[in-house]
Amino acid sequence: MNLSWEIQVFENRKPVFMTGFAGLIEVGRQDRGEPAPYQLKVDGPVARLIVARLEEDRVPRRYVRVEPLADGEVTLTNISNRVPLHLEQGAVVNPESSITVPQPVTLLIENRAVKIRSTGMPTEVQSLPQATMVPFQRVELMEPIAALLSEGQVDVDGMVKWLRSAMGVLQSAAGSSDFFQRAAQAVVDLVGLDSCRVLLRDGATWRLQALATKRGEATSADAQGSRRILDLIVREKRTFWELPQAAATASLLHVKALVAAPILDARGEVIGVLYGDRVSKGTGLKPITQLEANLVELLASGVAAGLARVEQEQAALRTRVQFEQYFTPSLSRRLLAEPELLTGREAVVTVLFCDIRGFSRISERLPATRIVAWTNDVLGAMSECVLKQEGVLVDYVGDELMAMWGAPDEHPDHAARACRAAIDMLGRLPALNDRWRRELGEEIRLTIGINTGPAVVGNIGSAVKFKYGPRGNHVNLASRVQGANKFWKTSVLITGQTHVQSGGGFTTRRLGQIRVVNIVEPVAVYELVPPEQPRWSELRRQYEAALAEFERKDFRQAVRILGNLLPEFPDDGPAYVLMARAVQGLVEEPERFDPVWTLPGK
Repeated sequence: MNLSWEIQVFENRKPVFMTGFAGLIEVGRQDRGEPAPYQLKVDGPVARLIVARLEEDRVPRRYVRVEPLADGEVTLTNISNRVPLHLEQGAVVNPESSITVPQPVTLLIENRAVKIRSTGMPTEVQSLPQATMVPFQRVELMEPIAALLSEGQVDVDGMVKWLRSAMGVLQSAAGSSDFFQRAAQAVVDLVGLDSCRVLLRDGATWRLQALATKRGEATSADAQGSRRILDLIVREKRTFWELPQAAATASLLHVKALVAAPILDARGEVIGVLYGDRVSKGTGLKPITQLEANLVELLASGVAAGLARVEQEQAALRTRVQFEQYFTPSLSRRLLAEPELLTGREAVVTVLFCDIRGFSRISERLPATRIVAWTNDVLGAMSECVLKQEGVLVDYVGDELMAMWGAPDEHPDHAARACRAAIDMLGRLPALNDRWRRELGEEIRLTIGINTGPAVVGNIGSAVKFKYGPRGNHVNLASRVQGANKFWKTSVLITGQTHVQSGGGFTTRRLGQIRVVNIVEPVAVYELVPPEQPRWSELRRQYEAALAEFERKDFRQAVRILGNLLPEFPDDGPAYVLMARAVQGLVEEPERFDPVWTLPGK
């Protein structure tokens, strides 16, 4: 069986013409009385492809003869007596000479390239030279419409009527139940076909979505269309139409002419086709023209754009619902309007980690359903505290909540907002304990750590699972500070940077400096407590005095101060920790004393 062939013409590297062919074909300049480029003139045993205008005299009228061979090679004969033929592959065919080369082969003719290759396409199938546009793709206007009108290439009244009718389809709601049916009927009515179907692609199979026929007539066409044409569309992403001379396969036995245009998604993948046909009824057959193929493609592109709009709207709705789980409504609207905020950028942020103390121990006493209910209740209340201060809920990991302030909204008081959220969290515990004390057998307690510093913020999840939040050492430090509460027997710890950035106005005391796991530099740590704590000023004064003596290596004086403090405040964890360190200093009298406390764990 002979191979089938395709010839494609590029002008200034842009595709301008494509067709299938068989047998001999001659390439050259337009002769008087012949159509302008780019046309394939079939008149006799040798077809003629016109690639240059009459006035382009550097291109011979009869330039090169192309003879495709059954073995896949091509014989090129330069039938000019004066102009050599250059091939893109590097060979030169001198005037009145021939060369046989393997395909594909490309002829270079002035600013044009003529590519010839075997395709397996039947010779009666043609396609538009350019790939179908992806939805919302910007295109360059190749030729002003006024020029086409002046040359008489367009029937103005007919085109205006067609465009008005087409706009009704393109402007209709893609989400409506009859959208595909209206598109199929438009192809029948506006292009003048006998039937049109919308086929949607599902992997390797095609599903009939809508079928329209001329005046409701029955159709003898295969409801699924020609598999060969569908495969070509998937591979080439172009509009194909069949010339009416003959049908090549049994599936096209009753269809004398057809046209099919791809429906693309936003990624340029074929998700469906508009597939129309014109049937011979014994009274002659009007062939599919290139203009009609373009019109079908326009409608297919309109269907694709409508589907893409629906997908965008659905994605925006999904994103909005997703955003509002983590952000305030106003911030959600801003992220939808400015999606570039989701890309990674550096910002100074305040990060908060909140953990339920003793979670594992308490969970051993509860059934699984009650563990979920308890955790949801506690983390739900803590989340409300974050959102009340316009923070971002970054993540939940087991019984731990992570939140952030300072991005994407650059609140100048983000450190203070985080501190207020932490105090509010402690304020929610009485109500939570009222609901859960009897079932848990003990009080709910929290440990909270807060740090302020630069981080990279953005979508730190993936395209599959969204998670907006920060990354960097300062995030890890906030987590380590939260863990330090268990060593000091405290509830809320903030770093020195957060203490400075919060601007004062909070009830705090300096606990000292610590060195945490995997972070070399020491960090100052402060305890944050709710306002109006009984005798807090006295506790803070005595503790910070003892801490100053300890840092000066006067362990005896530190022990003396703490000895007076602990009987008055017997439940103060930081005082016991500092007393233990001071006593150790007295006993060991280290020569190289370091006041920084290296924590024994996370």
